[in-house]
Amino acid sequence: MSEHMQVDNIDRIFTVIDLDGNGEISLDDFGAMARGVGREFELEAGSPEVQRLLEAYQDVWDYIRGADVDVDDVVTKAEFRQAHETGRLSTSELLEKWQVVSRCAFDLADQDGDGYLDEDEFAGIYRGAGVTDPQVAAIAFGAMDVDSDGHLDRDEFLANVRGLFTATDESTKGARMLSGN
Repeated sequence: MSEHMQVDNIDRIFTVIDLDGNGEISLDDFGAMARGVGREFELEAGSPEVQRLLEAYQDVWDYIRGADVDVDDVVTKAEFRQAHETGRLSTSELLEKWQVVSRCAFDLADQDGDGYLDEDEFAGIYRGAGVTDPQVAAIAFGAMDVDSDGHLDRDEFLANVRGLFTATDESTKGARMLSGN
């Protein structure tokens, strides 16, 4: 992969995690996302499902915190990129941790336990995580539901999450999960 593609992927990953768009990642961002997803599915913050999601997010934060060179409990885009460029963070390790988050979010959203997410359940994950534009979730769902059966199984969902972290162009599976186009 070219250096330009690597930087694009690092920036893409940062954008995924910095859903509020303030240019910083902190533990508070992860807690807000977990609690928000729980609220979307009428779960209390102390419920086992939300707690599992919080623990998975905590693991991601504990890893990302290695990029916080000025030790101010936030990671900026510059710190994040520098940590990847110097090898303090690895996209593959971060993806592995994010896959755990994705499994927890999938399980939380699969309220009927059928092993699938319909478009509304999928959109609930987005809304809870702070992506409030319904068009973004609708476009992402349409792109992810390649067989057009109206639902995503866990493998489809995780494959697209993996693509979001590793995409080298917009046509790659998962590249449009947050783009809204």
